[in-house]
Amino acid sequence: MAGGEVETVAYLRGRFREYYEDHAEEIEAPHGFEEREFGFLPFEGKTMFRHIAFTSPEEMREYLKTNAPAHAYYSSAYYRAPEAEMEKKGWLGADLVFDIDADHIETPCKEEHDRWTCRNCGTSGRGTAPEACPNCGKANFEEETWLCERCLEAAKFETLKLLDILVQDLGFSPKRDLEVNFSGHRGYHVHVYHEDARRLDQLARRELVDYILGVGIEARFHGLAPGFQGEGAALAGVGWGGRLARALYGFLLDVDPEDLQGLGLSEGFVKRLLGRREELLECLAKEPLARMMKFFGPRDRRALDRLVEAAVRREAATIDTVVTTDIHRLIRLPGTLHGKTGLRAVKVPVDELEGFDPLRSAVAFDEGEVEVHVVRSPEFRVGEETYGPFREEEVELPSAAAILLLCKGVARVVG
Repeated sequence: MAGGEVETVAYLRGRFREYYEDHAEEIEAPHGFEEREFGFLPFEGKTMFRHIAFTSPEEMREYLKTNAPAHAYYSSAYYRAPEAEMEKKGWLGADLVFDIDADHIETPCKEEHDRWTCRNCGTSGRGTAPEACPNCGKANFEEETWLCERCLEAAKFETLKLLDILVQDLGFSPKRDLEVNFSGHRGYHVHVYHEDARRLDQLARRELVDYILGVGIEARFHGLAPGFQGEGAALAGVGWGGRLARALYGFLLDVDPEDLQGLGLSEGFVKRLLGRREELLECLAKEPLARMMKFFGPRDRRALDRLVEAAVRREAATIDTVVTTDIHRLIRLPGTLHGKTGLRAVKVPVDELEGFDPLRSAVAFDEGEVEVHVVRSPEFRVGEETYGPFREEEVELPSAAAILLLCKGVARVVG
């Protein structure tokens, strides 16, 4: 570890320790914490300290004050012996947890602010890392990701879609069963605290994930096929029938020729569809979904399939499937700091999520200024102010902005 890096790590650890000394009492122990495993990742190295259990909230808070970790986690699972090795813990159940992260959402702004570098050959590029390096074919990348308002809004939008499915389709209570946490970085965690959800095994969680993603939703099962027996759902319908009708209505309402051609639809079909757009919208607004077939013929089946696929993508919530199906998952502890940003993981009331601004409400360090040397950074906002872009320059910044750059590894403390 280079000298400047050592100093930066020491500085960050010291600031995190100050935060925990001042705010540890505000950090709530998770429900059933005696049966939870805790894990902590320090600033030095990549080895997590886990299989830790606490007997009281005070003991957990004292650990945070003493160790000032870069990241703090707790298990979604409940165990008889949370401090034991995995095979001896005695699994009792697990909360249902969803992770919505801008990393998994296609946003064009990533081409402006994200970067990747192949650890094998040094090839680099902008945006999301490819599946394999275009130069050497390896899949081992160092990624530099940034918080921007468009990415954060995209993650929030997906979270709102997920909450709608959980409440409207699955019947969970937004006040009693659901908790939303900003992760401290580029997304949100949604926790479902319900006894029925707690008992779900991995297979059941996989089926639930498929439902949320709209896996298997096909035009022919919802009335958009010749010879369909029935009428299908209407706009006010429940489940994926109603969702599909509403999604098609929204899609047709604002779609343009380029969007439709991007789906691989023929020029003739696009022209016919847009020419009868108003009639189609009126039909969807007043009649069951299957009545749309009076506007289409047997040769339009493949085109309808593609329309439905686009509508499903619009309505489904983009979630990290691995997190939800993992019944032993460690998830970030609300109230603690995120070691990649210096922001707090914040609980957000479900009815306040739409107006929540993490770049204001999750700021932990709101006093003082720090002089840093910035290697590079795009323009970014913290609080009310926008900073950058910077490249190889020394600047004095408010603590929150400077700590974000230090946590990202693109700056070092001066002096």
